[in-house]
Amino acid sequence: MNLLLIEDNLDDARFIRKMLKNITSNKFHIERVESLDAALKRISNGSFDVIISALSLPDSSCDEITFEICRSAIKIPLIVLTGLDDEKLELNCIKAGAQEFLVKSKLDPETLSRAIRHSIERKHLDWELRLARRRLRILHDTASKLETCTMKMKAFRITIRSAELLLNTALYQIFQEQDGVLITVATSSELNDRIGSETDLDFGLTGMTFAEKRTFQFESHDDDIPASNAEDNVFRSGITIPIASEAVFQILSREPNAFTNDDTNMLEMLAGYLAGTIERITLERKLRNLAIHDSLTGVFNRNFFQIAISREKLRAERYNSRIGFLIVDIDNFKQINDLYGHQTGDRILKEVATFLSNSIRETDFLIRYGGDEFLLILIEAGQTAVVVRERILEDSQLAEVTTNIIGNPVTLSIGNAHWDPNTGISIRETLVEADKQMYIHKRSK
Repeated sequence: MNLLLIEDNLDDARFIRKMLKNITSNKFHIERVESLDAALKRISNGSFDVIISALSLPDSSCDEITFEICRSAIKIPLIVLTGLDDEKLELNCIKAGAQEFLVKSKLDPETLSRAIRHSIERKHLDWELRLARRRLRILHDTASKLETCTMKMKAFRITIRSAELLLNTALYQIFQEQDGVLITVATSSELNDRIGSETDLDFGLTGMTFAEKRTFQFESHDDDIPASNAEDNVFRSGITIPIASEAVFQILSREPNAFTNDDTNMLEMLAGYLAGTIERITLERKLRNLAIHDSLTGVFNRNFFQIAISREKLRAERYNSRIGFLIVDIDNFKQINDLYGHQTGDRILKEVATFLSNSIRETDFLIRYGGDEFLLILIEAGQTAVVVRERILEDSQLAEVTTNIIGNPVTLSIGNAHWDPNTGISIRETLVEADKQMYIHKRSK
């Protein structure tokens, strides 16, 4: 056992060495210094199991000695040894971080042996408690950060960073299921070249974790368990943890037996926070999607209309471009419902929505504007609303599909209009004009 003795009095140093020699349960390698300054230098450069220090040194006071040693040797237990049997002094030393306070006149080998053993155990427990508190703070801070996340990728990066703070000796990867494969979406910086790489769902430990939705831990390549996804085969222990039903969190080390059960439990807590965040983000996206989409046809609904108009109006004003509008009405839709039933009417609405969606560009918008009425918002790019209108009316695909459903082709009445930011006419007035043109078209049949 390596012991640092801080004692400037030669007689006292000999006394302590004699005591230590009489402890048969341990063999001590003793290194002695005579000042606080020398002690702090040795602590920074050496490796000691325990420190025994006098409280009277030539370059420091009692309070300074204990405080400075404990601050420099945060993992090494300190035993203070003094000739003063002073309860207040003892309390101050313990508050400063010393594990034991011994009075020389009461010292014997058994007392010193017990003090060394107990101080090491208490320091170990104290360090474990500090580490646990630090980890809990990190987990708490991570949970707070994840609560504000609206993007999955940001949540993945926060989790990786927090894991590195929790256990900085390991490397981390997160795999997300996409189109039947696991994609590496976030890693520790050392593994950045793996981002975007694909892993089969039935491959190795990662695939097993995803399939079985439970945590696996391997301690060496001798374990009877599929190895990690490491291509260079240098990782000798690791943990894989499922994240909800769509991802896997993998923790790797180049050392065998690198992880304790406490490490696994802590990382499972972190993965649990991430899983909750992913589920929340997914649900919020679904709710936002439902709020702006028509539940029957799947196209945008009137809730989305104001969002689209506000955004595209600003764009048109900035780039001095026009917005085209088409209002589309299904002819005789009430009679279709009355004659064939509402289920058939719903099928017709879906087919019309699909037909119109295929008739415009991805940059344009299709909105179910009313019961059997649709609004097309055309973002100008060299084509005019009247051109799109004529193309829709000339296309025979809708007639063919609807004839198969009700025996007769469904026809559409369409009105078109343009909004120009330079005319002073409002978008509301432009829509009124498109609606007017639609009724003119309907009456002309």
